[in-house]
Amino acid sequence: MQTSPWPADGLAPLLPLAGPAPLYYRLQQAVRDRIAAGEWCPGDQIPTIREFGETYGVSRITVVQALHGLAREGLLTRRQGKGVFVAEPKIEQGPIRLLSFTDDITRRGHRPSTRMLDVRRERASPELASRLELLVPGLADTQPIESLYRLLRDRYSIVPARATETFEPIVLDRETARLLSVAPGSPAFAVERITRDRANRAFEFVKSTMRGDRYKVVLELVAP
Repeated sequence: MQTSPWPADGLAPLLPLAGPAPLYYRLQQAVRDRIAAGEWCPGDQIPTIREFGETYGVSRITVVQALHGLAREGLLTRRQGKGVFVAEPKIEQGPIRLLSFTDDITRRGHRPSTRMLDVRRERASPELASRLELLVPGLADTQPIESLYRLLRDRYSIVPARATETFEPIVLDRETARLLSVAPGSPAFAVERITRDRANRAFEFVKSTMRGDRYKVVLELVAP
């Protein structure tokens, strides 16, 4: 939604951090403060460059520099032809519990959803056959699948125990970008995952594409 850049009392707000801090940096902090205060929420449209300039008494160049910096931080996102919006918080991917997509997204406070594009049986390639050690007959006939891991547990008594994931930075082609609702050429992660059960049998091989503006990878390093 479009929000007014002015407070309810009609007085222009002051930039924080008065002193030697550059104007663009002080404007960035003002935007951060208003987002942190809940004045602008994820998905809200923020004022235009002109409105920011008039509100805080700064030049267009200062506003553009501030907004570009906040966009690089992942706090703001620009939608072509529509304006600048508060970005959705990124989903951290780090040393976390092994969960299904549904359980993981729910735990993070988001509402999970899926859209099935295609389901079919295929003969496993030699590479895939060498990776998988356990099959689940009839899985493709079960529709819809609300949570894969719950289905595997309840019907096949398969409980995921550990997984190995590899992340590779990529840029999105036109079709994948369309499916993810971003512009072609946007950054993303190509992810491969092998999941094993409690008997160390590989039962799942997944290839995923994750939007670069919504995910970040966190590594926890421990000294030997």
